[in-house]
Amino acid sequence: MSSKLKGMIWLRGQVTLANKSILLQVFMPIFLIFLYKFMFSLNGAGQELGADRLAMMLLNISLPFSLAMSVGTPIIIILAEEREKHNLQSLRLAGVTAGQYILSVLIWPAIIGIFYIVITPILVGAKLSNHVFSYSLVLLLTMLVLIFFFLMVGLFCKNQVMAQSLSVPAMLLATFIPMFSNMSEDLFKVLRYSFMGLFTSYMRDWSHFHLWSGEFLALIVWLLLFAGISFYLMRHLQILDD
Repeated sequence: MSSKLKGMIWLRGQVTLANKSILLQVFMPIFLIFLYKFMFSLNGAGQELGADRLAMMLLNISLPFSLAMSVGTPIIIILAEEREKHNLQSLRLAGVTAGQYILSVLIWPAIIGIFYIVITPILVGAKLSNHVFSYSLVLLLTMLVLIFFFLMVGLFCKNQVMAQSLSVPAMLLATFIPMFSNMSEDLFKVLRYSFMGLFTSYMRDWSHFHLWSGEFLALIVWLLLFAGISFYLMRHLQILDD
Protein backbone atom coordinates (compact mmCIF):
# COMPACT_ATOMS: atom_id res chain seq x y z
CA MET A 1 0.00 0.00 0.00
CA SER A 2 1.46 3.36 -1.07
CA SER A 3 2.09 6.18 1.38
CA LYS A 4 -0.42 8.37 -0.47
CA LEU A 5 -3.16 5.78 -0.05
CA LYS A 6 -2.33 5.25 3.63
CA GLY A 7 -2.43 8.99 4.20
CA MET A 8 -5.80 9.35 2.50
CA ILE A 9 -7.28 6.47 4.50
CA TRP A 10 -5.99 7.97 7.75
CA LEU A 11 -7.32 11.40 6.76
CA ARG A 12 -10.79 10.02 6.01
CA GLY A 13 -10.87 8.38 9.42
CA GLN A 14 -10.02 11.69 11.07
CA VAL A 15 -12.68 13.52 9.04
CA THR A 16 -15.30 10.96 10.05
CA LEU A 17 -14.40 11.21 13.74
CA ALA A 18 -14.34 15.01 13.68
CA ASN A 19 -17.68 15.44 11.89
CA LYS A 20 -20.53 15.02 14.40
CA SER A 21 -23.14 14.88 11.65
CA ILE A 22 -21.41 11.92 10.01
CA LEU A 23 -20.89 10.17 13.36
CA LEU A 24 -24.60 10.56 14.10
CA GLN A 25 -25.50 8.93 10.79
CA VAL A 26 -23.03 6.12 11.42
CA PHE A 27 -24.48 5.18 14.82
CA MET A 28 -28.12 6.21 14.35
CA PRO A 29 -29.17 2.80 12.90
CA ILE A 30 -28.38 1.12 16.24
CA PHE A 31 -30.92 3.30 18.02
CA LEU A 32 -33.46 2.81 15.24
CA ILE A 33 -33.15 -0.97 15.51
CA PHE A 34 -34.01 -0.79 19.21
CA LEU A 35 -36.86 1.58 18.35
CA TYR A 36 -38.24 -0.91 15.82
CA LYS A 37 -38.05 -3.70 18.39
CA PHE A 38 -39.83 -1.56 20.97
CA MET A 39 -42.61 -0.58 18.55
CA PHE A 40 -43.23 -4.18 17.50
CA SER A 41 -43.25 -5.31 21.13
CA LEU A 42 -45.93 -2.73 21.98
CA ASN A 43 -48.43 -4.08 19.45
CA GLY A 44 -47.75 -7.71 20.31
CA ALA A 45 -46.24 -8.60 16.94
CA GLY A 46 -43.87 -11.04 18.60
CA GLN A 47 -46.71 -13.20 19.90
CA GLU A 48 -48.65 -12.98 16.65
CA LEU A 49 -45.80 -13.70 14.24
CA GLY A 50 -43.47 -15.68 16.47
CA ALA A 51 -40.00 -14.68 17.60
CA ASP A 52 -38.15 -16.10 14.58
CA ARG A 53 -40.42 -14.54 11.98
CA LEU A 54 -40.39 -11.19 13.77
CA ALA A 55 -36.59 -11.28 13.86
CA MET A 56 -36.49 -11.91 10.11
CA MET A 57 -38.88 -9.02 9.51
CA LEU A 58 -36.75 -6.71 11.62
CA LEU A 59 -33.63 -7.89 9.80
CA ASN A 60 -35.23 -7.22 6.42
CA ILE A 61 -36.21 -3.70 7.52
CA SER A 62 -33.08 -2.79 9.46
CA LEU A 63 -30.25 -3.97 7.22
CA PRO A 64 -30.95 -1.86 4.09
CA PHE A 65 -31.63 1.21 6.19
CA SER A 66 -28.54 0.65 8.35
CA LEU A 67 -26.23 0.23 5.36
CA ALA A 68 -27.75 3.14 3.43
CA MET A 69 -27.58 5.56 6.36
CA SER A 70 -24.28 4.58 7.99
CA VAL A 71 -22.35 3.72 4.83
CA GLY A 72 -23.95 5.55 1.92
CA THR A 73 -24.93 8.97 3.20
CA PRO A 74 -21.51 9.78 4.74
CA ILE A 75 -19.86 8.94 1.41
CA ILE A 76 -22.00 11.52 -0.38
CA ILE A 77 -21.41 14.19 2.27
CA ILE A 78 -17.62 13.72 2.36
CA LEU A 79 -17.27 13.66 -1.43
CA ALA A 80 -19.42 16.76 -1.85
CA GLU A 81 -17.41 18.62 0.78
CA GLU A 82 -14.12 17.65 -0.85
CA ARG A 83 -15.35 18.65 -4.27
CA GLU A 84 -16.78 21.95 -3.03
CA LYS A 85 -13.40 22.81 -1.49
CA HIS A 86 -11.61 21.64 -4.67
CA ASN A 87 -9.72 19.00 -2.69
CA LEU A 88 -10.24 16.44 -5.45
CA GLN A 89 -8.42 18.57 -7.99
CA SER A 90 -5.59 19.10 -5.49
CA LEU A 91 -5.28 15.35 -4.96
CA ARG A 92 -5.17 14.73 -8.70
CA LEU A 93 -2.44 17.35 -9.12
CA ALA A 94 -0.54 15.62 -6.30
CA GLY A 95 -0.51 12.42 -8.34
CA VAL A 96 -3.37 10.54 -6.69
CA THR A 97 -4.99 8.24 -9.25
CA ALA A 98 -8.70 7.56 -9.62
CA GLY A 99 -8.13 4.01 -8.38
CA GLN A 100 -6.31 5.17 -5.25
CA TYR A 101 -8.97 7.74 -4.48
CA ILE A 102 -11.85 5.29 -4.91
CA LEU A 103 -10.04 2.65 -2.84
CA SER A 104 -9.55 5.17 -0.04
CA VAL A 105 -13.28 5.89 -0.18
CA LEU A 106 -14.13 2.18 0.12
CA ILE A 107 -12.13 1.31 3.25
CA TRP A 108 -14.01 3.02 6.09
CA PRO A 109 -17.52 2.46 4.66
CA ALA A 110 -16.65 -1.22 4.21
CA ILE A 111 -15.53 -1.49 7.85
CA ILE A 112 -18.71 0.24 9.06
CA GLY A 113 -20.84 -1.92 6.77
CA ILE A 114 -19.26 -5.15 8.03
CA PHE A 115 -19.92 -3.96 11.59
CA TYR A 116 -23.65 -3.65 10.84
CA ILE A 117 -23.75 -6.90 8.90
CA VAL A 118 -22.43 -8.65 12.02
CA ILE A 119 -24.27 -6.75 14.75
CA THR A 120 -27.76 -6.39 13.23
CA PRO A 121 -28.73 -10.10 13.43
CA ILE A 122 -27.53 -10.10 17.04
CA LEU A 123 -29.59 -7.03 17.95
CA VAL A 124 -32.80 -8.31 16.35
CA GLY A 125 -32.33 -11.86 17.62
CA ALA A 126 -32.14 -13.55 14.21
CA LYS A 127 -30.82 -17.10 14.23
CA LEU A 128 -28.50 -17.58 11.26
CA SER A 129 -27.57 -21.15 12.28
CA ASN A 130 -26.38 -22.87 9.08
CA HIS A 131 -26.77 -19.79 6.90
CA VAL A 132 -23.80 -17.77 8.12
CA PHE A 133 -21.79 -18.22 4.90
CA SER A 134 -24.63 -17.39 2.50
CA TYR A 135 -25.74 -14.47 4.69
CA SER A 136 -22.21 -13.04 4.80
CA LEU A 137 -21.68 -13.44 1.06
CA VAL A 138 -25.00 -11.90 0.04
CA LEU A 139 -24.65 -8.97 2.43
CA LEU A 140 -21.02 -8.28 1.50
CA LEU A 141 -21.90 -8.18 -2.20
CA THR A 142 -24.91 -5.97 -1.50
CA MET A 143 -22.79 -3.67 0.66
CA LEU A 144 -20.19 -3.34 -2.11
CA VAL A 145 -22.85 -2.42 -4.66
CA LEU A 146 -24.32 0.14 -2.27
CA ILE A 147 -20.90 1.70 -1.68
CA PHE A 148 -20.34 2.18 -5.42
CA PHE A 149 -23.93 3.41 -5.85
CA PHE A 150 -23.47 6.12 -3.23
CA LEU A 151 -19.97 6.86 -4.53
CA MET A 152 -21.47 7.47 -7.97
CA VAL A 153 -24.13 9.76 -6.50
CA GLY A 154 -21.51 11.59 -4.43
CA LEU A 155 -19.32 12.25 -7.47
CA PHE A 156 -22.29 13.89 -9.18
CA CYS A 157 -22.64 16.37 -6.29
CA LYS A 158 -20.76 19.63 -6.84
CA ASN A 159 -21.53 21.03 -3.38
CA GLN A 160 -23.04 20.11 -0.03
CA VAL A 161 -26.45 21.56 -0.90
CA MET A 162 -26.68 19.22 -3.86
CA ALA A 163 -25.48 16.37 -1.64
CA GLN A 164 -28.29 16.97 0.84
CA SER A 165 -30.80 17.02 -2.02
CA LEU A 166 -29.60 13.71 -3.50
CA SER A 167 -28.60 11.75 -0.38
CA VAL A 168 -32.14 11.35 0.96
CA PRO A 169 -33.68 10.02 -2.31
CA ALA A 170 -30.70 7.69 -2.75
CA MET A 171 -31.06 6.37 0.79
CA LEU A 172 -34.83 5.92 0.42
CA LEU A 173 -34.36 4.10 -2.89
CA ALA A 174 -31.98 1.57 -1.35
CA THR A 175 -34.22 1.17 1.71
CA PHE A 176 -37.62 0.89 0.05
CA ILE A 177 -36.79 -1.53 -2.77
CA PRO A 178 -36.90 -4.55 -0.38
CA MET A 179 -40.12 -3.22 1.18
CA PHE A 180 -41.84 -2.70 -2.18
CA SER A 181 -40.69 -6.14 -3.32
CA ASN A 182 -42.61 -7.73 -0.47
CA MET A 183 -45.84 -5.86 -1.23
CA SER A 184 -46.82 -7.96 -4.23
CA GLU A 185 -45.51 -10.76 -6.39
CA ASP A 186 -45.64 -8.56 -9.49
CA LEU A 187 -43.40 -5.94 -7.90
CA PHE A 188 -41.02 -8.65 -6.74
CA LYS A 189 -40.69 -10.05 -10.27
CA VAL A 190 -39.49 -6.63 -11.46
CA LEU A 191 -37.45 -5.49 -8.47
CA ARG A 192 -35.67 -8.81 -8.03
CA TYR A 193 -33.28 -7.66 -10.76
CA SER A 194 -32.53 -4.34 -9.07
CA PHE A 195 -29.29 -3.72 -7.17
CA MET A 196 -31.12 -4.80 -3.99
CA GLY A 197 -32.69 -7.81 -5.67
CA LEU A 198 -30.26 -10.45 -4.39
CA PHE A 199 -30.77 -9.26 -0.82
CA THR A 200 -34.56 -9.23 -1.28
CA SER A 201 -34.66 -12.75 -2.71
CA TYR A 202 -32.40 -14.02 0.04
CA MET A 203 -34.48 -12.52 2.84
CA ARG A 204 -37.71 -13.92 1.42
CA ASP A 205 -36.55 -17.49 1.97
CA TRP A 206 -32.91 -18.03 2.82
CA SER A 207 -33.40 -21.74 3.51
CA HIS A 208 -34.08 -22.38 -0.21
CA PHE A 209 -31.84 -19.66 -1.60
CA HIS A 210 -29.45 -20.38 -4.47
CA LEU A 211 -26.63 -17.93 -5.07
CA TRP A 212 -26.15 -18.71 -8.74
CA SER A 213 -29.32 -17.09 -10.01
CA GLY A 214 -30.59 -14.27 -12.16
CA GLU A 215 -30.52 -11.97 -9.16
CA PHE A 216 -26.82 -12.69 -8.62
CA LEU A 217 -25.98 -11.97 -12.26
CA ALA A 218 -28.04 -8.77 -12.12
CA LEU A 219 -26.14 -7.68 -9.00
CA ILE A 220 -22.80 -8.21 -10.77
CA VAL A 221 -24.04 -6.11 -13.69
CA TRP A 222 -25.12 -3.33 -11.31
CA LEU A 223 -21.77 -3.52 -9.53
CA LEU A 224 -19.83 -3.17 -12.79
CA LEU A 225 -22.13 -0.36 -13.92
CA PHE A 226 -21.82 1.70 -10.73
CA ALA A 227 -18.06 1.08 -10.51
CA GLY A 228 -17.57 1.98 -14.17
CA ILE A 229 -19.53 5.23 -13.84
CA SER A 230 -17.63 6.10 -10.65
CA PHE A 231 -14.25 5.63 -12.36
CA TYR A 232 -15.44 7.62 -15.37
CA LEU A 233 -16.64 10.51 -13.20
CA MET A 234 -13.42 10.51 -11.22
CA ARG A 235 -11.26 10.57 -14.35
CA HIS A 236 -13.30 13.34 -15.98
CA LEU A 237 -13.90 15.40 -12.86
CA GLN A 238 -12.13 18.48 -14.17
CA ILE A 239 -14.33 18.49 -17.26
CA LEU A 240 -17.46 18.18 -15.10
CA ASP A 241 -16.41 21.14 -12.97
CA ASP A 242 -15.72 23.45 -15.91
